[in-house]
Amino acid sequence: MMDKKLFTMEDCIKDSYYKEDYEGKIIVMRYEALKDQYRDERFQLWLGSSGFGCDPSLRGRAVFATCLYDNEHAEWRRENFLGTIKPEVLPDWARLKLSQMKPHSSANEREQTPKYSGYSFLENGRYKAGVGLYSEKEAMEYVELQKPYQHRIMICDRDDFNVLEVIKGEMIHPSKEDLEAFLSEQEQSGNSMRMNL
Repeated sequence: MMDKKLFTMEDCIKDSYYKEDYEGKIIVMRYEALKDQYRDERFQLWLGSSGFGCDPSLRGRAVFATCLYDNEHAEWRRENFLGTIKPEVLPDWARLKLSQMKPHSSANEREQTPKYSGYSFLENGRYKAGVGLYSEKEAMEYVELQKPYQHRIMICDRDDFNVLEVIKGEMIHPSKEDLEAFLSEQEQSGNSMRMNL
């Protein structure tokens, strides 16, 4: 089975196993942790979501994660992973799958109609359908999740107007000053949101 493409330590950010929090990051499963029939790149890429094992400074080892290829959600141990993937080696199929995901903490089932749609684009312009986002906080969480891995991210309102755009990790719309003013206003009204500009 070793003729299939596999990710190795070379594909991971240096020392990420020891230093990086896995929450909201694409992590690479050690091929030895997978059953023989699953030993290829599709089943090695997982989105870390929670668990004490996500934080390397904690004693816990449990990492809850979702497989990018088939959306299986499972609990693993931190030692089952090599580390976080280098964004530049993430294949296009995985970027497209990731574009349809949101952080687990952001689910809002009480709302019936999304306020926004999130879109993530490959460098060649390819994208999948928009993802429904129910609040400003959820929109920001979507951007933060996608930003390290996607070429371009757009958040559109219900009327499909572009309200936020990031290209290659840099905010291009609205201006940084306008966004800081908006976030400050939200914080003062008790709806605090965080975004790394």
